[in-house]
Amino acid sequence: MKQFIVALLLCISTIGIAQSPTTERTISTNGSVAIESKELLYKTDITLSLENSYYAENPCTSIDELKTKYFEAAQKLGVDTSKFIQDDLAYAATGYRKGGTLLHFETKDKAEILKLTSISMAQVMPSYVQVKDIISEKQTKELVARAIAEAQKNANILAEASGEKIDRIYSINSYDLDGDSYWRTPTSGPSYLRLTVVYLLKD
Repeated sequence: MKQFIVALLLCISTIGIAQSPTTERTISTNGSVAIESKELLYKTDITLSLENSYYAENPCTSIDELKTKYFEAAQKLGVDTSKFIQDDLAYAATGYRKGGTLLHFETKDKAEILKLTSISMAQVMPSYVQVKDIISEKQTKELVARAIAEAQKNANILAEASGEKIDRIYSINSYDLDGDSYWRTPTSGPSYLRLTVVYLLKD
């Protein structure tokens, strides 16, 4: 009986191996292209806080007063204050014990963001500026085509070095195609669209 069970298990194992799919022979490569956008989106955060009143000559005693004063200074420079988004929860996360708020600001106008960052006022703390490329669907498709061309060039180099030949694309993946490019500092290099492409090898 024991020998029969062992023989049966061996038979089942053999059938499983025979029916298992053949592993595809592939080469995986990457392709990337710089995003050269003519349009940028700028953003910064402004912290208004009653915490920083020690060195102010006439410090504001309420956040509404401070906000009104700051908005008036921004409007005098031609800044569109309707673009501000107030975020009290983000301010609470900073750990300040006195009242305050955080203002998010985004604009496509470089001159406007420069005006905003030029405001120097007690109890107001500007953050650093970040930029993001704005690209259309048409531009995205063009970038993808260029990235795939680079990936295929790299795949051909690898295949030739290993004595193989490329057949066709097996799979393609990218984390940069969610419709939103990355925020970066103004002094950093360009953003990139990156793809990972897997090619089937010829038999």
